[in-house]
Amino acid sequence: MANQAATLACLCGFLLLPEFEPPTSSGALAATADTQSLSPHLGDLESAQKEALDRNTPFVIHIILEGEEQNDQYRDGVLPNKELIKLSESCVVVIANNGEHPQRTITEKVGRKSHKRTVCSVYQMFDSCTQHRETWDSIYQNYQDDNGELGCPQTVVLTPEGEIAWRHNVRNPAAASEVSKAVKDAQKKAGKSLTADGLRTVKGHHIAATNAAKAEDWPTVWSRNQAILELIDVGAWAEGAKTAQANALGKMRARLASLEEQFKPGQVATAWREFSLFVTAIAKTPIAREVALLKKRIERNKDLKEELAAIKAELAAEELEVEAEALLRKDEERKAMKLFKKILGKKYAGTETAKRVRERFPDLG
Repeated sequence: MANQAATLACLCGFLLLPEFEPPTSSGALAATADTQSLSPHLGDLESAQKEALDRNTPFVIHIILEGEEQNDQYRDGVLPNKELIKLSESCVVVIANNGEHPQRTITEKVGRKSHKRTVCSVYQMFDSCTQHRETWDSIYQNYQDDNGELGCPQTVVLTPEGEIAWRHNVRNPAAASEVSKAVKDAQKKAGKSLTADGLRTVKGHHIAATNAAKAEDWPTVWSRNQAILELIDVGAWAEGAKTAQANALGKMRARLASLEEQFKPGQVATAWREFSLFVTAIAKTPIAREVALLKKRIERNKDLKEELAAIKAELAAEELEVEAEALLRKDEERKAMKLFKKILGKKYAGTETAKRVRERFPDLG
């Protein structure tokens, strides 16, 4: 009796410890979060499908019925598979389960810091059961059998466009290696895809390009869409970027033709200023060579030679003045005065910039 009393007292003591919770048959109530787990889409089925299309990435659905042995085996044997987790990092993943589970607090380590988080005790990648239940009804409608039953556990791998690429629907868990192979095949067929962070970057470039188009800043439109194509060269975003680039090139070529018409005697200074800004803006676009050829034609035009020399000297003097002003702001007066003196030299003596400097520093010289 004494031994029984001691054992009972010891057990009660353990039960009163704040971190102790009785284990379940699934072993899911771990004290800390699994450092490697699938990162599921949080939202409804429609938003998951849209994200897959936006990212041009396969869409993987794990359908797990609550409280059945084969479904528990799927949860505990397939979802934690390291190869599948790694492959799924570039996919949109939905984990659908119709269960309701207790909440628990886990400790997660991010870098060197630890923080506590309340999660579903069985599917700890979710903050609450509402999240893994959200897609259940839609999945039932879309993937039920002809007799109205939903086969579980079930795995569905979809193309970015939402077509079924592979499906395991025989009421038992697919081998994790089979699921991984199906995901690899779908990824290979889809081609280049975006991560979630990559999609945010693409959307940022798209917004910037749209705003640039409104401002008729066509070199920026082209470069922003080029940035999109460097991240994703297939799918809806890529097609949109290619169309926008083609339009921007047409606008830039029209602008180039307009600039060429402005180079007439008496108008060279204004035309060359605009042309110089255009040359800088289009430096990394496909029409850079066309612009370089026009530049040569302009410089070889004998009727424009004198005016062209004058505006080139003016622009060079302005650059020196800007540099000198920057040095003054840094309290580097000696270096600044050296540049101002250079502006007053023979090369730039006839410029408007030299006139301003001479008036400002009459004793410099």
